[in-house]
Amino acid sequence: MTRKQLKTTIILVISIYAAAVVVGIIVYLNDNTEKKINYAVFRDFIPFIIALPAAYLGYCFQRRSSYMLALRQLWSNLIESVNSAIQYTQLSNPEKEEYEKTLILLSKSIDEVRGVYKNIDENESSIGHYPFESLKSIYSIISELGYKEISPEKRIDASKHIKHNWGNLRRTFLREFDRPEPTVFDSPFINTGSDKITD
Repeated sequence: MTRKQLKTTIILVISIYAAAVVVGIIVYLNDNTEKKINYAVFRDFIPFIIALPAAYLGYCFQRRSSYMLALRQLWSNLIESVNSAIQYTQLSNPEKEEYEKTLILLSKSIDEVRGVYKNIDENESSIGHYPFESLKSIYSIISELGYKEISPEKRIDASKHIKHNWGNLRRTFLREFDRPEPTVFDSPFINTGSDKITD
């Protein structure tokens, strides 16, 4: 379950609870029966009104957790395949085996994305559009680069384009992750003026 889907579900459940509160107040204020029988009946249904949306919300959080595990595994595989492609551009005279291995890794990543995401605007009459075209572009760059003797100009150009596509892919892909900002971090560019570490 994507972050957007989970957010929509949470808003829906909160809306149901808010509506139940409003309905309860209206029933109570307009109940002119002796001993507020109508309100008593409504009150008897409150456990169901609370339990059903809560159960569905729990199911959604479980789906989100499973989805995040699949996403993290996919992310690890993407890093491996793209780094393999970047490393390939450093070789001046790569063998066919290295070429095929790099293309296979990229091809596996392309298909793994299809296992986690469906295509954009995909339906029964259309296959839609692949969600991360930058990954397919990296595959095309390596495919066109070939193997054996590759000129330094071609390798530098290929490396530059792969890194550009990887930057695009990384920016869009990581938006789906729940990534908190760290409480403590280090940076060679920041001088706090103190070596003391505090929590």
